[in-house]
Parts: sequence; structure tokens; C-alpha cells
Amino acid sequence: MFFHDVNDHDFIELLAAMPDSPALTRAHLVGGFGVIVDSDDPTAWWHALIRDRDEQGAAKAVAQLIIKKGGTRVLSLIKADVGGRHIVPRADDSKLARLLFDESLEGSLVDQETLRAIVCEYYDETQMVIDDEEDELPEPEDEFDPEDAEEDDEDIDNGPSLLDMISGTPRPSAQRGAPWTLERVQHPSKGFLTVPDRWKEKDLEDFLWSKWETIDFGFDRPIYLVGKQKRLSEGTSDRVDLLARGRSGEHIAIELKIVEARRGDYTQLTSYMGNLQSSGVPADKVRGVLIAPEFSEKVLSSAAIEPRVTLLRFNKGL
Repeated sequence: MFFHDVNDHDFIELLAAMPDSPALTRAHLVGGFGVIVDSDDPTAWWHALIRDRDEQGAAKAVAQLIIKKGGTRVLSLIKADVGGRHIVPRADDSKLARLLFDESLEGSLVDQETLRAIVCEYYDETQMVIDDEEDELPEPEDEFDPEDAEEDDEDIDNGPSLLDMISGTPRPSAQRGAPWTLERVQHPSKGFLTVPDRWKEKDLEDFLWSKWETIDFGFDRPIYLVGKQKRLSEGTSDRVDLLARGRSGEHIAIELKIVEARRGDYTQLTSYMGNLQSSGVPADKVRGVLIAPEFSEKVLSSAAIEPRVTLLRFNKGL
């Protein structure tokens, strides 16, 4: 498989023709492949993929991205090509579909035939069979209105009721004057939560879940806890540690680490963010929070160029 020469120009053209917005495609690269890119320029995406996994690996990643995110029509054309059926592109086909299958656009690419072969061979070899129904994104959840949750604010002094914890009623985080505070790494505060050194990740999750209303997460307004260990999209079995919502409809994936957070943990968080977008949440409404006692330099560098990610630190004591 993939004994073809890889031409930079052709793959950059394909990336530029992806139907999603540049921000959403970039989020797919981060969430789906763990490739950190800080630009909406397809040329930068392609070179970042090459640095991460060499030319052949980068070609496979683009092929997978096209199959998964190129749209129903592109996928049907790929299936037809693999099945040996004659393909007649339509005038209303997307630019991505025409770059791959419209011979009148062959001059736009260095080698259209080779490029098409790479994508179709990847589909054939990996048997990435996706029915048209499965290719549709699930409907996003009803928009969350935190004003409704404020009606229950007077009931939180004694902690969440058993009914709240079972029903999933959104619960607001605390603000200034809270018993515990998590230190925001990008904008440190004066104090922060200290947990026993013997704690495991599950202990931290249980603590945050049960004490949510008494914790200041350092945001301008409360964030509302809506679930834990939740699957964020139909196409994955991964479950995010905690899920919260913001007052303006933000969906906030929260990843917890009881030890230093490293690059793989940051990649996992951005994967959850990609899952949220795949489920229909607009990119500008997706947020990620990584909570850990320490962060590696790579995590700090990555978060510095991704404004949608917040790093929160706590302390481990005796």
C-alpha cells in the first residue's frame, strides 16, 4: 500500500478544499491525529503532518480525513471508484470531489490520478465502510439555559441532593470566596486546592463531582456541571472525565490527571473537543480544561497557542 510518490502541492490543495471551516479542519487534525497546528494555513497543516509522521503517514492521515470529513458525496464517489463503477462528476460537486474525480480539473494538480489512487486505496485497504446514515452528524443537544439552573442556587449550601446527582441537573461552580480554588496556569491566582498525595485520579474526580458548587475554577462566571464519564459523540467509545456548560452555551470537556499532564493528555483533551464538534457543537462553543498538579513544557507551549484550552493546577500535599 502507498508505493506512490507524495506531492506536497496536491495534498495542500486537498486540505484547502475540505468542506469544513479552516478552524474546524484544524481541530480535526488536533483531535483526530494529535498534530498541534497554530495556523489556519493548509500548507502549515501538511508540513506539521509530515513532521509528525513522515510523508507516507501524512498522506494516510489526509486520506482518512477526506473519507471521514469530506462529506457524503465524496464518500460515495470513493466507494464507486473502489467498486470499479464509472464515475461522472456533477457540476454541483464540491471542489474536493472535483479535485479528485473531475478530469477537467487535472491541471489544478500535479498528479490527480496518483492522488485519487492514494485516497481510494486507503479506503479499500482499511475497509472504512461508512453508510450514508452513519455519515450524518447527530443532532446537538437542546441549548442549555443556565438561567434555569439559578433557580436552584439556594439549595446548594448543603451540597447536591441525591436527586440532582442522579438526574444530571446542571450545577454551578463557585466564585470568589469559595472553600477551594484551582490555580489558573495562564493567569495564576493566590491560592489553590491541595489534595492528599495518596489520591488516585478517581479520588480527584469524585471530589470535584461532589464538591463542585464549592470550587472556584477561575472563570469570570460559574460553569455548570452536567455529567461525568460521558461519551461525547456516536463514533467513539472514549468518555470524558467531566462535562460542563458555560452561560453562553459553551460545551466544556474536562480532563483530570493526578500526576504531571504530558503531551498525550493534552492530545486526549483536544480529541474530546473534536468529538464535541463532530456531534454538532460549533467550534467557537467548544472549550477544554486540563486539571493536573503540574504540566510538561510541551503542554504549556501547546496551550499557549490554543485560546480554547485552559490549564488548571492543584497541589498535592502529604
